[in-house]
Amino acid sequence: MAILVVAPVLCFQGFAAGEREAGEDSTKTGVTVDATVPGQYPLEMADDTGYTVRLDRKPQRIISLTVFTDDILLDLVDHSRLIGVTHLSKDPAISNVVSKIADIPHKLTMSVEVILSLQPDLVFVANWSETDIVAQLRDAGIPVFLIATGLGIPAIQKKIKIVAQLVDAADEAEAMIGQMDERLSAVRSKVSVLPEVQRRTVMDYASWGSAQGTGSSWDEIIRNAGLINAAGEFPADEWGQVPLSKEKILELDPDLLILPGWVYGDPAGADAFYEQTVGDPALKGLTAIREGRVYRMPEGLKAATSQYIVDAVEYLARLAYPKLFSK
Repeated sequence: MAILVVAPVLCFQGFAAGEREAGEDSTKTGVTVDATVPGQYPLEMADDTGYTVRLDRKPQRIISLTVFTDDILLDLVDHSRLIGVTHLSKDPAISNVVSKIADIPHKLTMSVEVILSLQPDLVFVANWSETDIVAQLRDAGIPVFLIATGLGIPAIQKKIKIVAQLVDAADEAEAMIGQMDERLSAVRSKVSVLPEVQRRTVMDYASWGSAQGTGSSWDEIIRNAGLINAAGEFPADEWGQVPLSKEKILELDPDLLILPGWVYGDPAGADAFYEQTVGDPALKGLTAIREGRVYRMPEGLKAATSQYIVDAVEYLARLAYPKLFSK
């Protein structure tokens, strides 16, 4: 893990939580989508750093080194074209795709030597990846596309289309996005019967004492699930986090409290933090604790910035409003 610029905990709690990126603002993206024809190569497209990546032919040896591209490529392309995904994909505590990667030969970190040995014709990496590693790969003639995190559902869907265009999977992307929209519409239809005053409040609470505020992917999940983010009116830091004292948590008094399903570097950490929180005398007055609405959500869903954000919306909506989803 030392070779990565950011520890996995930031991948799931930081970048997925609050890093704003170019794709959120259509005036800043460098993608030349309209200048290309689906399925036609050579193809040139600017990545999320503005660097133009050229593909002379349809890529057949693709490597994914981001959780987002793991998630979508496993559904977009034939697995024979996907020669490597992130090593995080095999961890059931944080991955949404463990059941889909058995036939992918390599689970990788950002190792230049290993990547070069696999002779990929397209590599996806996060836009915050170490520049010297990216430079070494490009100097070796490998097309490397840097992609930022999409936080809102429209931005995520836009990025799905961008990746799909690069790998010639436009039809598959449209089908994926259509399924996302259909499922989101079904959730909205169910929760729409609730007037605003009956919508429950929810707050996540990390082991370092913060919640995620407005503009985070978690806030997007909350709003689409028909809930209100109890921490949504407070200024967030650059990672989308809102530091909270126990006194402030008591003041906010959320109807649901979502605790980590995974703590980086500590397999028992999530269980321990749950017991610590529900047993904390200072928090015993919380509605969520008194009424038994403290939950640990699977980390892969809670931090999803791919098509799996819809699974997260469905999961949270069912937790909050079980009667609406009982039929």
